[in-house]
Amino acid sequence: MDKHITLSGKDLREMLVAGTGWLERIVPDINALNVYPVPDGDCGINMLFTMRSSLAETTNLDEDAGIASVAAALAKGSLMGARGNSGVILSQIWRGLSEGVAGKEIIDAKEFAAALEQASETARHALSNPVEGTILTVIKDAASAAAQEALNSTSSPISAIEAAVDAARISVKKTPDLLQVLKDAGVVDAGGHGFFTLFEGALLHLKNDMDNRSPELLNSTVVLSVQTPQIVLEEEPYGFCTQFMINGTDLDLSGLRDSLTGMGKSLIVVGDSNNIRVHIHTQEPNKVLETALEYGEPIDIDINDMDEQHIEFLVLHKEKMSKNGTAIIAVVNGDGMMRAFSELGVSAIIPGGQTMNPSTMDMLQTIEEVIPDNIIFLPNNKNVIPTANLLQPLTKKNIRIIPTETIPQGISALIAYIPEVNFDTNIEEMTDAITTVRTIEITHATRTTKVNGLNISGGEIIGLLDGIILTSGKNYQDTITELLAKIDMDGKNILTIYYGKDADPDQTQDIRKMIGDRYTGLEIGVVDGGQPHYEYIISVD
Repeated sequence: MDKHITLSGKDLREMLVAGTGWLERIVPDINALNVYPVPDGDCGINMLFTMRSSLAETTNLDEDAGIASVAAALAKGSLMGARGNSGVILSQIWRGLSEGVAGKEIIDAKEFAAALEQASETARHALSNPVEGTILTVIKDAASAAAQEALNSTSSPISAIEAAVDAARISVKKTPDLLQVLKDAGVVDAGGHGFFTLFEGALLHLKNDMDNRSPELLNSTVVLSVQTPQIVLEEEPYGFCTQFMINGTDLDLSGLRDSLTGMGKSLIVVGDSNNIRVHIHTQEPNKVLETALEYGEPIDIDINDMDEQHIEFLVLHKEKMSKNGTAIIAVVNGDGMMRAFSELGVSAIIPGGQTMNPSTMDMLQTIEEVIPDNIIFLPNNKNVIPTANLLQPLTKKNIRIIPTETIPQGISALIAYIPEVNFDTNIEEMTDAITTVRTIEITHATRTTKVNGLNISGGEIIGLLDGIILTSGKNYQDTITELLAKIDMDGKNILTIYYGKDADPDQTQDIRKMIGDRYTGLEIGVVDGGQPHYEYIISVD
């Protein structure tokens, strides 16, 4: 790269490859920058997976592809691979950057700064309630600094990026001053830190200055106590997984999608008039390719016999699929929880939840796999909801998201579902059902901190009511008792204890007896949920 003049597509890709590697080195530290000391810190891993998906999309391009093409590939890859809230925001950053460099082969400092400002605005406008003290503030400050530097006659892309990184560093350190929950927890914003680290690595690559250096940790003394999640692999044999690209001009994406519809399952056709990616599970890959030839020449063809490999992320229950044209898809973690959702008639389960947020592509593949065109989606985790909200424009199916933030809410929604009534009525009933259930979650603090006025020690038992930490203690019974006392039990009839994989069964029965003695009118159930991280999840309805 001529560092004094321009930034090319090759430069952009290489600097982000380096930046992603830089980010990967401190993913555990970023995961640990969780406002709540609960074992669901996954911001770092979500950003890493999203970046990997972004960069994977660029491998389909020629080495000398212009910056507009590379940025467009980053945007598409991040959209399909976005995980969690941080991944969704990152995907919007790349979408904005792509819009900012559209039609350009190379860019100078001013054009880079303008594109970064566009990225900031796009990410901010994607959120209904943007909050300062987050990654949104960090990228805004970084873009402003880059724009200011670009006004200098001697500026270069490197100097603009350096100004952005310096501003991001300062901005991240100031996030606790803008967001009280960060100050109370004694941490900086995780998403903002991830953005800083990504661009710090990119800058050091451009300056050829990565040797003997480590990623900078900003005001973080948090000790990691959460392990990076491992994705559960399940087998779902179905013919041949067929994937390919079609490049050209004036490509008929809709026509190709229509022509391939009915030729298999998990059909995904995404792209634009110049680039189309196709994914389908089919028994006749040759017929698929022959059809594709009518629209352009398939390249990067990848055909895998799914009967001979174990690469499917989904646990499907086809025999449970509704016969009324509606499928229910849920994100669930834990063997017992999966059994419970399956018994209640869910059509398909995507393994995921705390510390393991599924990507847009994971969800989209499931949606295309099920037969019905009307889809009810249960995220069952507040961090999964933003990714789920990206799905509707990516499929021809009709998707409705029930905003379930907890497993008990998801179960209440399922119980409210009536196959004999119409789709819209079920949506209303299921949405109403989740407003009445209360959720208690019991886990251990991952670090010492102060939250909601509570001084919490690392390793201490903590109790959450509807996602908010309200108590901490030394034993489970006292913690649960204190949380139950905060619930208006009038009209509550059913309490279900879902015990996790690390919970003691005998202790669970003691808790059941304790609750039964205190609340004699309750019907109390005990279910082996098998969920990780949370010893107990309790539903009160």
